[in-house]
Amino acid sequence: MTKHLLNIILIISLSGFSSFAQNIGYSVDWDLSYEKLLNQNGVKWDHSQGTLFTWLKHREQEHQFIAEFVRNELKKEPQQVFLIDHPTFPSAGRTTILGVKNDQGCFYYWRSTDENMRDFRRRPISNELFSQVFNRLNTLKQRGFQNMGGPEKAYAGFLSTYQNGQARQLLLHIHDFLEFDVENQEILRVGRISEIESSLQVNNKQPVNH
Repeated sequence: MTKHLLNIILIISLSGFSSFAQNIGYSVDWDLSYEKLLNQNGVKWDHSQGTLFTWLKHREQEHQFIAEFVRNELKKEPQQVFLIDHPTFPSAGRTTILGVKNDQGCFYYWRSTDENMRDFRRRPISNELFSQVFNRLNTLKQRGFQNMGGPEKAYAGFLSTYQNGQARQLLLHIHDFLEFDVENQEILRVGRISEIESSLQVNNKQPVNH
């Protein structure tokens, strides 16, 4: 009887420790200031060119609001999460999309200054569509800046993803929004990030209360 009781206590203790360890171990290692990412890719402060550094510095208060919102969502420990963040073209506004998969389901938060959205709107998304979008984003490779006049002119946004303890961040190339032939000044096709954003808008039109 005593041995059986000790076994039960041991199982409960180990279970509790495991749960505690999982909570302590959960960490999404994103740099939401983006400065490390910009520095690693050689993007410099250049007001004359209007680089991503310049864009962020001119929107510090807004950026702090967005970063705090993202951090609060990450505290809920989502299973999968993606963050698309970039200037809106050609207005130089801002579009931010945070996609989340957790025990409650799949949804995303959308904020766009071009649509006069000061706060994030939460919208539902099917598990199938979320998986398609996330898998595409999580395997997306950063483009180089060759033939673009340097990294300052090539990069136009940020992408962050997280899954199973693996966090990654990269810069979005201007061709991720619209692919064009620089030499011939010819538009070729809509970029891969623009395609993803369009798929989210088409499939999820109705906002859901936060």
